[in-house]
Amino acid sequence: MEMTLESALSSQGALGHMAYFLLVLSMLMRQMILLRILVIASAIAGIAYSMLILTDPVSTFWESMLITVNIGQLSLSWWLDRRTQFDAREETLRQLHFAALPPNRLRKLLRQGEWTTLEAGTRLTRAGVLVDALYFLHEGSARVEVSGVAIGRCDPGSFIGEMTVSSGEPAYADVILDSPASVWRINAAVLRDLAARDTEIGHALEAAFFRTIRTRLAESNARIRAEADVS
Repeated sequence: MEMTLESALSSQGALGHMAYFLLVLSMLMRQMILLRILVIASAIAGIAYSMLILTDPVSTFWESMLITVNIGQLSLSWWLDRRTQFDAREETLRQLHFAALPPNRLRKLLRQGEWTTLEAGTRLTRAGVLVDALYFLHEGSARVEVSGVAIGRCDPGSFIGEMTVSSGEPAYADVILDSPASVWRINAAVLRDLAARDTEIGHALEAAFFRTIRTRLAESNARIRAEADVS
């Protein structure tokens, strides 16, 4: 096919446009599996365009290689996910905050932190001080204080430090354990580095933190309304 404006706008050219449209669309995907599926679809359209319209064996070969590589990566991810197992604590964390993250990516995140037991009275964050770690509270509870006044609570299933750990800014409140607690802890600098290097984990963390912050704002608004009704 001769490359002219007329050919570009023809029904035959639409197949080539579809190949590139799917490729561009794949770049907008935040989940790797969707990205790879769209790349494969783009390559299939590209092969059809190269074979039926352009009769270009070189493009056909490289589009075929693109399909092969992405199918291989999808197969590898599927195999790794099938092999990945979680204990009861990890499964709780996964279901609450990372259900959409592939199991092998969550395992990578979990390996960067550690599970530990902390005593009652342990201060996890201090107002005005940089937060050195993100905590997931599996068992136990904590109170949130500003200038010694309790303004909220953290119950099992909560993140602690998520509002400031990703930005590196100081904490806005003190968080103190009310009871012995089982927590998963990850160093703040390690978390930020991992999120920057692995976009899939980074996006999953952003989504989990957003849901947590939204829930806390809703709880805070409900508490303020309840106090206003009492007064």
